[in-house]
Amino acid sequence: MTIKEIESKLKNELDEKRYKHSISVADEAVRLAGLYGGDKEKAYLAGLIHDCAKCLPYDKAIELAKKYGCVLDDETLACPGVVHAPIGAVVAEHEYGISDTEILDAIRYHTVARKGMTLLDKIIYLADMTEPYRDFNGVENLRKLCNEDIDLAFCEALRRSLQFNIEKGNIMHPNTLYAWNEMCIKNKHKSREENK
Repeated sequence: MTIKEIESKLKNELDEKRYKHSISVADEAVRLAGLYGGDKEKAYLAGLIHDCAKCLPYDKAIELAKKYGCVLDDETLACPGVVHAPIGAVVAEHEYGISDTEILDAIRYHTVARKGMTLLDKIIYLADMTEPYRDFNGVENLRKLCNEDIDLAFCEALRRSLQFNIEKGNIMHPNTLYAWNEMCIKNKHKSREENK
């Protein structure tokens, strides 16, 4: 499918607010890719299609997961708000013709993250949280960090996600904890190197 065909299909399958969000995430992803030397075309496509399964009714989403062999772990099933990400990756592959594993992984991990996040993964994770329609306490600080250091911005985004879920009494997806721990270790090592 061409970008125009994907945009048209998304416009039919997402509600207006989610479609605008998707375009905005794609644009922010391109901006971040330009800032950090990422692939702008992949960033646009991953940002555009990251929520392709977001507006599916839960039962339909689970049905598609089974149809396409997407195995959902217990933690993901216990977090209904994040189910659309792994299902979105298989929908992107099977219904939008996306075969690039880097794009599919960026879609798959844009809600809970994972250990070993790639540059594209981080770009989509952050673009989703900081696109211009997002409005939450601290978003301006997160946007500022996105312009300064992608790893520090990613750490702050993870911290906010963890804090939000703890305050709400929500289950914590282990992938988010793995990503957090990895970034803490990396930043402590980075800090020691800078102090030598």
